[in-house]
Amino acid sequence: MTENPKTLKSGSITKECSTMDGLCQILEEIDAEYVFGIPGGYMGKLYDALYESPKVKPILVRHEQIASIMAEVFGRLTGKPGVFTAQGAWTLSNGLMGPLEAVQGSSPMLILTDMTDNFPYSHHGSYQAGTGEYGGYDIKKVLDAVTKYATAVYGPEQALQSVQLAVKHAVSGNPGPVGVVFHSSAINGKIKPDSSPIIYHSRRYLVNDKKGETHDKIKQACQVLSGAKRPFIIAGNGVHGSKAYAELQTFAEMIGAPVGTTAQGKSAIAETHPNAVGVLGNWGQDAANELLSEADVILAVGSRLAPTDTCNETTKLIDPSRQTIIQIDIEAKHASWVYPVDIPLIGDAKIILNQLIDTITPLDAGELQARTEKIKACKLANRYMVCDEMESDAIPILPQRLVKELQEAVDEDTVITLDAGENRVFMTHFFKSKAAGSIIPPASAGGMGYAMPAALAVKLVKPQSKVVAVTGDGGFAMTMNALITSVQYTIPFVTIIFNNSALGWVKNAQHGRIIASEYDNCNFADMAKAMGCDGIRVENPDELVGVIKRALASGRTTVIDVATTDRESYKKVMSAMAVSLED
Repeated sequence: MTENPKTLKSGSITKECSTMDGLCQILEEIDAEYVFGIPGGYMGKLYDALYESPKVKPILVRHEQIASIMAEVFGRLTGKPGVFTAQGAWTLSNGLMGPLEAVQGSSPMLILTDMTDNFPYSHHGSYQAGTGEYGGYDIKKVLDAVTKYATAVYGPEQALQSVQLAVKHAVSGNPGPVGVVFHSSAINGKIKPDSSPIIYHSRRYLVNDKKGETHDKIKQACQVLSGAKRPFIIAGNGVHGSKAYAELQTFAEMIGAPVGTTAQGKSAIAETHPNAVGVLGNWGQDAANELLSEADVILAVGSRLAPTDTCNETTKLIDPSRQTIIQIDIEAKHASWVYPVDIPLIGDAKIILNQLIDTITPLDAGELQARTEKIKACKLANRYMVCDEMESDAIPILPQRLVKELQEAVDEDTVITLDAGENRVFMTHFFKSKAAGSIIPPASAGGMGYAMPAALAVKLVKPQSKVVAVTGDGGFAMTMNALITSVQYTIPFVTIIFNNSALGWVKNAQHGRIIASEYDNCNFADMAKAMGCDGIRVENPDELVGVIKRALASGRTTVIDVATTDRESYKKVMSAMAVSLED
């Protein structure tokens, strides 16, 4: 939508209104679309303002954790701040999983909460007060620890401008979560057209700061890459954030480079593509690690190069003394964060990859074919994303077999969200993504209970896609109330549970001294039915493909509760290099 330039330059408030009415107007100006949360405390007044809004829809959840994850994933997928709101105390106790994922996952997110200060008694141990005064907790300080930027506001005009500036922080440079904490004096005030400071249109505060690199730096990088005999591309979460999928694939094809991804970058390129070698590092493919270890030039695109991605920084995988490293990152301080980089390229991944594409001389056909054949041979020799257990008919079902059947059941238009624990590493290692951007894992802390709230947000953003949440029984139980929200708002998705009645990772790390890692067997399919969903219990692996396909075709929220064995350990998914480096 294009606004009248005069409207953008003049004051945005044209008549006296409440702070929350003004806030609602700002949310409309930034095209927020949704507010995820639960009314409570003074933030209930925001919902009263939303009652009149034709553009911003509140999504009421059953727990703040659901809302905060939905906001994080909405921001990740759209590039617009996902808005999460709740009462102050419960924002802290229940709603911080979203910003924890957003802060290193680079997802723009806006947290709106209150102090519930009960002014003027907040300094007297007032009930629920979060001002940080004598005897009380400090909401602002907590948000400081988990956001890119946080501020507390005490007046109406300050409140609205602070929200606008918070949005600016959320989307500028390296995106991330921001928070605004409202004192009652800010919420209960009024704003007039002639109020000072003047509230201008929100888009006047937002500057498109996406940029590329200088011609000289691009030319230098292209010279090095053109001279490489064994180039390798590492694709991280920044490729998802920049939506640089087509550019990554095109450039890899031009130079004949294998593309390995970090766990957070999984599906930055379709893992069915000839140049794709899967995830690298601890939970990755041996082919990816082998080709990376042999590389003479490494191009890292939007990656933190975390210890799990580099097998704890072993020089067998990446060694600056024998490899030239080129790093693309939107944040200058991320370049040479872990390894000394020879050529840092600071800017948006999509823009810089396009610059490289426009500048580099394509490889001749013969050499390109030779490199492609080498990648193919390495993948074949290292059994790329296959294992004997995938063919097992064992009951309880092996997780490897479940991954194989899911792989067969879904198509390129299916988006899969991941959770935490052994189920995630089995998916990370063995599931071969069929389309770029089709896997949504936690991108920072990686907590349990992520997959289903994430699936809700994916379906809102991509209503035409089929969406599958993959989780373990532990993670499912933490956020299964997301199913109620799914039914209430008709946001259908399919959940597949690796149900081994255990915290698998914990149990398999206890070396037989089993304590506090086993659950009683639960039939989650019956629980799903009680919440208005379809529920199916699967105990025979031969039934899986048909059940999954029918669930996806039904257009209904469905839980597929798969009885899996607890005898397959995460240790079987570790790469050969990671195993070799264990003490």
